[in-house]
Amino acid sequence: MKAYSFVDVQRCNMCGANMNDARVLGTRLSTSQGYKPRTKTGIAITVCRCGGCGLIFAAPMPMPRSLDDHYGIPPETYWKDQYFTPAPDYFRKQIEAAKTLLGPREHLTALDIGAGIGKAMRAMRNAGFDVWGIEPSATFHNKAIELGGLPAERLQCASVENATFAPRFFDFITFGAVLEHLYDPSGSIAKALTWLKDDGIIHIEVPSSNYLMSKLLNFYFRAVGTNYVTNISPMHSPYHLYEFTPTSFKANGARIGYTVAQHHIEVASIRLPSVVQPLMRYVMDRQGSGMQLVVYLRAKSGTRSLEEAVG
Repeated sequence: MKAYSFVDVQRCNMCGANMNDARVLGTRLSTSQGYKPRTKTGIAITVCRCGGCGLIFAAPMPMPRSLDDHYGIPPETYWKDQYFTPAPDYFRKQIEAAKTLLGPREHLTALDIGAGIGKAMRAMRNAGFDVWGIEPSATFHNKAIELGGLPAERLQCASVENATFAPRFFDFITFGAVLEHLYDPSGSIAKALTWLKDDGIIHIEVPSSNYLMSKLLNFYFRAVGTNYVTNISPMHSPYHLYEFTPTSFKANGARIGYTVAQHHIEVASIRLPSVVQPLMRYVMDRQGSGMQLVVYLRAKSGTRSLEEAVG
């Protein structure tokens, strides 16, 4: 079993609300639960929802001894085979949204935080961006270079905390499906803001805490007499630490210096029999209860320093 330390949580990472305002949702096992969690062994961690912004997180927060305990694995074991063959329009919608929000500019620069095997970097390069990236997993970083098309000096093998770039250098920064894996999402956004030009755009895609399928599964767990929940997976793949709401980002932006330029909910994949998927997609689309929350953040002119933002 992986070694963890358990860090006490005093406040919501995004809005800063006190833990006294948080609500306990239930517990999550350190392994995949399936539909019969009482038959599984493992460590159960408490899952809470912030009373201020709706952020979902573990308390205490389990932190691995090393990042490699989670991500020091071959990319082929983390992603499915089809992930390595991106569709021709991969990341196209995000690029188009970014260019619309940025307006006419020359020599667009972009940074991919959590670049993985470099798919979004290649897509942005092909769309005319001058591109850099950060990837903390050595195995993922090496695979990105091996696949070609990305100069090694443009992709730092580093965490957000350890990466270095010139201040106010990038027009566009993307976190993709990354922020939910980071232990300090607010601090990571604050660090990215120091690299972003005034009026620049940050793109983020994260799990929504209003996901209908999670609510249905949680109802099932309660109906069979357990207090388990399906939200987050801090101690097993895919190692999701948080689920977010639009309010999480609006409140965080007021704290550290950005506004939410736009947001929407995507239904994304549904693990149900195909016969009921159209109905579930319709319901989730109408309710805004899909799996993925997509936000575009706009840096405020004169954004505060990192020390001011996180202090």
